[in-house]
Amino acid sequence: MAKNPLFSTYRQGENRVTSSMLAVFQRIDLSLLETILAAASGESSLQMVSFTNQPHGKGHSVPDALISARFGYWFEVKTAHNAVNANQLTEHLESLSGEPGEDRLFVITPDPLQPAVITARADPRIVWFNFRSLHDAIDTVTAGPTVIIPEQARFLLREFQDLLVLDGLVDSDDVVIVAARIAYNEYGEHSAYICQPGRAFRTGLTHMGFYLDGAIQVHIPLIRHVADHVTFTPEEAASRRAGAERDQVIGQVIESTLAKGTREEEQQYQIFLLSGQDDAQTIKLPQPITNNAVSASGRPSAWVQGQRYTSLAKLTADNVRVTSDLAT
Repeated sequence: MAKNPLFSTYRQGENRVTSSMLAVFQRIDLSLLETILAAASGESSLQMVSFTNQPHGKGHSVPDALISARFGYWFEVKTAHNAVNANQLTEHLESLSGEPGEDRLFVITPDPLQPAVITARADPRIVWFNFRSLHDAIDTVTAGPTVIIPEQARFLLREFQDLLVLDGLVDSDDVVIVAARIAYNEYGEHSAYICQPGRAFRTGLTHMGFYLDGAIQVHIPLIRHVADHVTFTPEEAASRRAGAERDQVIGQVIESTLAKGTREEEQQYQIFLLSGQDDAQTIKLPQPITNNAVSASGRPSAWVQGQRYTSLAKLTADNVRVTSDLAT
């Protein structure tokens, strides 16, 4: 059972995570913080404080030692996927000194890949990493034999990791696998997934997979758009067909499913528009991933009941043949 984190009384959302992070960073050694940030961001040049023997001063001045610090580390924390705002980045950068070696804007998000707005800006003062990298950096640094970490600092870092896990910020799962007794054939016909309105799915999903006949099927389509509480009527279909491209596709789905009788008229549904089976954006596995899960009594157990999450990295890894391989 997961224990309650030290910071459970903090405010929710971004403020909670940011306040908790700063509370930990404030209480650990600067050199330890420097090492963690460098490991999380992949930067080797981070240096908060420098210690120099025999520094060269002005003229012929050569003091015995110098301890110096000149930096500004700014942080923008997002707890939702795809939430980085280009205008906000511009405003933050105006507060920096303009020297990449001194000031940095650290952007921390749960996104599995660097947000496109950061990549497009290509500003060396912006350093992005996700919570998974920060969590793993803490693991790496605290397990290393070369860093001496006081027990209090170690405890605070572990509690902070617990907070990130409990808030779902280190989970890089970006694929939802749905039970697909009907849905897989429907996807093949319409490049769409239809389910009950208001059904909850986690944020940050990029792809969908289908579990049918005891296996994850080979097609893993890209999720292009989600529309919820769509009323299936001929009038709604006609209205959508006269709209934007996405609405036109939704209108076609409504018309086709009503004509086939696979969906009920006047009912509301949630629609996922997906890349087609032959689309280049659809990942195609070399073979279905067979379920080998068993219950405590040794009987076969369904791997998906409703929906389950995994990642593209796991699904497309070498030598994945059965569902237990996804756990490793």
